[in-house]
Amino acid sequence: MSQHRGPARREGGWVDLTAEILRGTADLSGANCVGSEALFDPKAHSEEFTDADYRHQAAVELCRTCPAVDACHQWSTTQPDVHAVIGGRRPALPGKPGRPRKASAA
Repeated sequence: MSQHRGPARREGGWVDLTAEILRGTADLSGANCVGSEALFDPKAHSEEFTDADYRHQAAVELCRTCPAVDACHQWSTTQPDVHAVIGGRRPALPGKPGRPRKASAA
């Protein structure tokens, strides 16, 4: 005995959904970061600052010769602060250990 479900709903599917998500993003065709995305990621909670700093420096080096760096940098200005390397800019690592800043002279 077969069960009739009624008319099938036609949805856009994953291709249409992906196109909608990507609408308005920069065309970064040929970007050097393809295949090396992990270098650009924010510092992981359990990651040492020196390890994240090393990754981010490697990411910036890839950006220096990237044919899409200008488009990426322009796109990055529309994004919230994500503590990742975007468009050749290194993030300020939150909570980075070091000397506190000197108080400005009054």
